[in-house]
Parts: sequence; C-alpha cells; structure tokens
Amino acid sequence: MMGSLAPLAASNLLELVVRATILLSAALALAWLARKGPAGVRHLLWTITFALLLGLPVVSFLGLSWEVPVFRSASMPTEQRFFEIPPIQADANGFITPPASESSLPLAGPTRQVQVGEPESPARSISRLLLFWAVGCAIGLTSLVLGGVRFARLVRTASPVRDPALIRQAEALRQRLGIHNDVELLVSQTTTTPMTGGLLRRVILFPASAAEWSPERWRVVLMHEMVHVRRRDVLRHLMGRTVLALYWFHPLSWAATMLAATASEEACDQEVLTLGTRPSEYAAHLLALAGSTSARRPALTLPMSQQSHSQLERRIMAILSPFRPSRSGIGTALMVTVLGGTGVSATVVDPVQILSSDTVTAEVVAWIGGSGVGNEREEDILGRVTTVAADRNGLVYVADGLPPSVRVFRSDGEFLAWIGRRGEGPGEFSWEPVDILATADGRLIVKADRITTFAASADSEYPDSVADTWRFPGYFSTQYWRARFLDGVYYYPHYDNWRDSTDYYYLKFGPTGQLVGDTAYVPALGGLSRQRSSYYRVGASGGRMVYGLNIAPFAPRADWDMTQRGTIIVGDGETYQLQEFDQDGQLLRTIDGPEVERRSVPRAEYADSMRAVEARIDSLPVPLDDVFSVAPEIRRGELPDSLPGYLSLHVGASDRIWIERWPAEGMASSRFYDVLEYDGRYAGTVVAPVPLLSDPPPFFGEDTIVGVVIDPTTEVHRVVVLRFSLAK
Repeated sequence: MMGSLAPLAASNLLELVVRATILLSAALALAWLARKGPAGVRHLLWTITFALLLGLPVVSFLGLSWEVPVFRSASMPTEQRFFEIPPIQADANGFITPPASESSLPLAGPTRQVQVGEPESPARSISRLLLFWAVGCAIGLTSLVLGGVRFARLVRTASPVRDPALIRQAEALRQRLGIHNDVELLVSQTTTTPMTGGLLRRVILFPASAAEWSPERWRVVLMHEMVHVRRRDVLRHLMGRTVLALYWFHPLSWAATMLAATASEEACDQEVLTLGTRPSEYAAHLLALAGSTSARRPALTLPMSQQSHSQLERRIMAILSPFRPSRSGIGTALMVTVLGGTGVSATVVDPVQILSSDTVTAEVVAWIGGSGVGNEREEDILGRVTTVAADRNGLVYVADGLPPSVRVFRSDGEFLAWIGRRGEGPGEFSWEPVDILATADGRLIVKADRITTFAASADSEYPDSVADTWRFPGYFSTQYWRARFLDGVYYYPHYDNWRDSTDYYYLKFGPTGQLVGDTAYVPALGGLSRQRSSYYRVGASGGRMVYGLNIAPFAPRADWDMTQRGTIIVGDGETYQLQEFDQDGQLLRTIDGPEVERRSVPRAEYADSMRAVEARIDSLPVPLDDVFSVAPEIRRGELPDSLPGYLSLHVGASDRIWIERWPAEGMASSRFYDVLEYDGRYAGTVVAPVPLLSDPPPFFGEDTIVGVVIDPTTEVHRVVVLRFSLAK
C-alpha cells in the first residue's frame, strides 16, 4: 500500500513547492517594499506567511480547491472517477462453471460502473524524492525538539531572581505592557546572553554575569524581554523554525526565516524605544551584551544579542536613526490583504480549463423520475433504469427493471402511459427489458425475455398495442444493447465467449423471429475486447466470480456500434482512430477523430484506483495467482499511467458518431462527447453538465440526449433530457 501512495505524495510535494514558491516570492516582494517601514509590520508579514506555509500541506492533504477557469489547451484534459467491470451470468449462489482452459476468456456484454474515486502515476516503490524530503524534514524537526529540550534543561538548572527591587520592576513593567500571565525571572549559570522562551510557562533567563549589571542595563534588558513576551514572539519563532524544517530544501524559506528573525528583534527594539529608552543608551547596552556573548548550541529561545555581525549592525543603525517610521493602519491592512489573497490563491486555487468555441453545453430541459423522498406517484418512481430511448416525435421511453416495465414521457418530463408491465401475457415482461428501439415508422421494439413490437393505434400518439412478439432461443443472452432495425431485419447483438478470443456479432431476425441471412461480425477487436469476469475455482466443477480484477482502470477498451446503413464502426480505445466495416468484415474506410494529446492519469485518480484494486486483492480468500482472467496490469501490480484515447463510442441519429472523452479537469460531474458527422467531419464537442451513466448508455438524437443519472446518496435513478445545437 505504501508503494502505491508514493507517486501521489511525490507529486503533491512538487505541487507544494510551486505553491510555496509563489507565496514566498510574494512575501519577499512585500517585505522589500516595506523595508523602510516599521519593523512590526514586516514581522506581521512573516507571521502570516509562515501560517500560510504551514497550512499548505493540510490543504493539499484535504484536497480543498477553488477552481479557476483558464483557456483550454489543444488537448482535452480530465478527470474520471469510474472504471467499468462487466457482469457475468451465474446461478443463484453466485457460482459459475469455469471453462476447460485456465486462460483468460473475454466476455462481451454490458458494463456496470463501480465508483472507486480519483488516481495518479504508477510506481510501487517509495519515491527517492519523497524519501529525500522526509529525511531532511526529520532532521529539521529533530533539531527543533532538541532545542526545546535544551531550553527545558536551562530552566531546570536555573535559579529564580531574588532581588525584590528587580521583581517589583518586572511586575510593574508586566502590568504596563498588559501581560496577563506571570513571567518567571531566572538566572542561569550556563547562558551568556539574556533570552526569552516557553509557550505556556513564560520564562526570562539572565546570565550569571547579570549580577554585575547596572540598574540601567537591567531595565533595558527587562524591557526588551518583556516586549518579546507581550508580542508572543516565542510562538512566532516556533512557527518559523517549523516552516524551515518542512521547507528545508527551499532557499527562499531560509531567507524568509532570517528576515523574520531580524524583523522580530527590530520590532522589539522599536517598542523599547517608544517606552522611553534613549537610543544611544540602548545601543551601548546592546553592543556590550553582544561583546560578552559566546557561541553555544541553539535552544528554542530568543537570545537578545546572539546574531550575526551584519544583523547586529543593522539593528544598531535602526536604533540610532533619527527617523522613526510610524505604523499606518491603511498600509498594514493593504499589505495583509495582498499577502492573504496571494496566500489563499496559492493554497487553494486549482486552474481548470474553459471550453473552446467549438464546444457547446447541452441544456437540461427535463428530469424524469422522483427524488425517492416523500409521497410520489407510482409513475414517477424509478427502480433500476435499464435503458432509455426517444423517437422522432420527441417522446421519451424509459425501461425499468424494478419492476419490469416501460414508460413513455413527453420531452418535458410529462408522464403519458405505461407500455407493458410485469407478467406473462401479450405486451408484458417476465424479465427486465434491456433494450428499446424506436423505429423510423413509429413502432417500439422492446427486448426482454422476448422481442415485443408495439405500434400506435389509430388515435394514439405513442405505441400502445402489441403488433408482434416472439422469443429468442433460451441460450441467447439478453444483457446487451445496440440492437438495430434495418430494412425489416432486427439485428440482435450477441457474442461467443467460449473460445480463446471473444467474437462479437449481430444475429439477424426476420419479422416473425426466424434467423435470416448471414451473421454480421464485429471485426478488429482482438485482445482489447471486454474480458469475462475473473473467478477462482471452488471444487472440481465450479467457481466463484471476482468483480473488479478483470479490467484494469484506465486500460483502453475497444468499442463499436452499428450505423443506420448497416455498417459497423469500430475503435480500439487506444487511439483516436475509428474503422468502418461492412457486414462481411471488409474495411471500408478509416476515420480520424480530432487530434488528441495523450495525457497522464490524474494523480489522485491513480492513487484511489490503486487503493481500490489493492483492497479488492486483500479481500480475496485465495492468492491472486489462483484467480483466472485477471488483467495483466493488475497481476503485475501496476496500472496504466496514461489515459486511453476515449471512453466509448456510439452511433446516434443521422449516423453521427459520438465519442465520449475524458472530462475536463475540474468538471468530473460532466460528460464530454466529440461529435463526428458520418463523413468524418468534426461537428463539435457537446458537454452534458450532468454525470450520465454509461450503463445504460445514453440515447443520442438529432438535438437531444437522454441519459440516466444516479443520486450518489440515495442511489435513486433519474432520467434527464438535454437539448443541444451544433453548428451546421
């Protein structure tokens, strides 16, 4: 599991570097603009910067984002949160009879969607980049902890200041500065400079040499350290050190930490001067303390004079400068606003692409089906929608499996009638209807346990009476769509999965159910056909199905459909190139879709899919090697790292070819379809602004899309009708 998460963490680290660079660059620019202003403003700037930098990893982990549109690139980007796994026929106990061969046998058939979340890039070993960062971070945090331990040791070995005059002076200064909690005054034999530390227990440490100080030096040092306490500079210092530990690799973080430390001391100096200390006297005491300081191992404190020569020189010059910059409320508010806006943007902004001029968004014109809550009419309650269709008059047909039935609606969602319900009589269904075909002459052909043709009576606007019915042979599968009715022949999609490779084909039936003519085969699918479900043996003559392992997420899957001309459009799913064949398997032409740039799988989706696959493998009661028909990528422990050319293809009205593309980034709840005219011309891209299911597939009309949406909370099925207009 750790291995599969490594790419996600490494990729997030790179994104974190970019966001941190933006934030630090903005802070450095503002600090330079405010270089002649009050040091307190600069210190506030760095405090806000450090807080935002500490929040970056948290926001990245939670996945919070604010999508900002940008212009679309030449390729259509993406985010898809489903992968498909096909079902397989089984008995009531969930057992199947395995084939004689143990090879992976593909199965054609419908697919059902299983939501697994979002992904990333392959790799089963911990990223070197991530490991490199983690080592540096651990060293920085360890140093921070050791500094706290050293300060605790200094406090533990120190003795309290007992001079009553100094204690009274400290108490008066504490009240003057508005410090509510007590501040301990301690003398340490091991420190060489005054320092402040402690978050909950506030402590000021004085060196043993302080016994020789003059009252003026005691007063100056006490003021300086008390101002640190009032400003909570120890907490700010801890934030800076933590930022340095997390972003140790970033040179700007080191620069920011040094500038923040300087700004902290300069802000403290300026407040001491405002309390009435003469600049020359204060500078003299500071120089004297710096001269008596010796280098020691750092503790988590704020030493008064332990700074570099250049920093100390800058402090002295600022103290002796006759110019005292005053703090401007407007300027401070402006700086905080700019930095806050930059920080929030760098933290949560997620650029997404806006659509190009040849892309149109379909408009939702009707919802069919209830919400599943409250008292609703029976005709508005959908159980499990198995297929949808529409006719040239705008009527919408919805097939339901719970209970088996077909309903007809107007395009605005108004219910008209039931067409068949559960039963054994004429026009009734004992099995769920799985395919609806509205013919050009106004009839409706419904495929369930038998084929039933409905026709409109003289005074009806919809098919309301049974015109014909006949049954399939018992061994035929009913779980497949894509039926066609051409020149009086019903083309029934079927497959043969008891061979080394799956054969897809259409059986041709005449008006009374007799087989006519030769079978129309679907060529060129090869090894990219949908595979049969994985399984493991149970005893000598049976097996149990295992869903989720037969097809790897993001693996290309061939797809196909039949035109109204009787030809078959086929694509391998890997490239954006389609082929058209006649019913004898002869290649008629090759169709090139819009130019597509292959893209990497989005990082979050890869990681989530890998986690889902690993969880599925962990749940197996047998070793993975004992499971048959497992996708080779899953058996190798990796997933494809690039997206296939497309998701699916469909032939709609006027033989338009609809190719479902990966949604644009930030638009995972929409569906994108590139539309090609029959002659191969690109007509445009249609965006359905709702998460249409691919099982059952949408219906594509001249200007209408009818599809199924499932509520992720209630799992209620609803049908949506959309309208679009493509430029002619």
